[in-house]
Amino acid sequence: MRIILWDYIRDAEEIMVKGALATRSRLPGPDIGVSDKQIGQMIRITKKLRLSSVLDFGYYIVSISGVSRSFTHQWVRYRIAAHMQQSLRYVKVDTKSTDWFIIPPEITRRGVDAVIDYIENNIRCGQIYLRLLEAGVPPEDARFALPIGVKTHISSAFDPEELLHIIYQRTCFDAQWEIRTVAYALLLAGLIVHPNIFDGAGPPCIYIGDGTCRGSGKGKCMSEARSIIDKLEKLAQQLKPKFSALDIGEKLTADLTDVLGFRAPQKMVEEIKERLGFEVNLDHEVILEIYKR
Repeated sequence: MRIILWDYIRDAEEIMVKGALATRSRLPGPDIGVSDKQIGQMIRITKKLRLSSVLDFGYYIVSISGVSRSFTHQWVRYRIAAHMQQSLRYVKVDTKSTDWFIIPPEITRRGVDAVIDYIENNIRCGQIYLRLLEAGVPPEDARFALPIGVKTHISSAFDPEELLHIIYQRTCFDAQWEIRTVAYALLLAGLIVHPNIFDGAGPPCIYIGDGTCRGSGKGKCMSEARSIIDKLEKLAQQLKPKFSALDIGEKLTADLTDVLGFRAPQKMVEEIKERLGFEVNLDHEVILEIYKR
């Protein structure tokens, strides 16, 4: 999985606060001076009071790849956003290997037999897909044979309010694992580029001004969520100097696999390779990239 913060308004925090202060000033926003302290205080109040008009100033454009269509079906439900997704009408899926579909970690955790059953089912679907194409079936119909786990990529644009909303909903452990991973990765990206906006963000049990469990875990997963956020906050502090030193257009890359990803036991990988006769990647790498603007 690769999550790229592609573009954003560099001075979004300052712009948001100047605009907010201008509503109670004789001066227009651009003419108002603000200190770092004022920016931090105003944005904190904004998040607590959910001041939508303030949080609407700014935007983020992200690209997400190496995810399933199960993920994107959920992702595009965020409609206060713009989405552009890879089209399977125009892009042929290469089903001759096994790297074109996602293998969920929970299937891997169920053991070798479960993984092999799943892989063999996807391979059959891929073979049928190719045969349909070869028979002259239009791609928009042949794709019906593909499983929902087929890999895809999508680009999305949204404002700070919507991104905070996504993080609020999807960092909860009730969320599907792919979208939860993306939400936590974007939280880290936010803490690096706009720390005032994303400080205190997280699931309902942790989110600034909330603190109530709204999931099915009844608060049992709060410690795990808190642990992940603590790790991301620490990592953000480590990465900020590196990010600040970049030139405009350069990117920062962070491997989050050990925090948000999954590594399969090597013994299992070897047994599956022996039984299937070919190698399968059961790991889920999580790579975050942030372009300097």
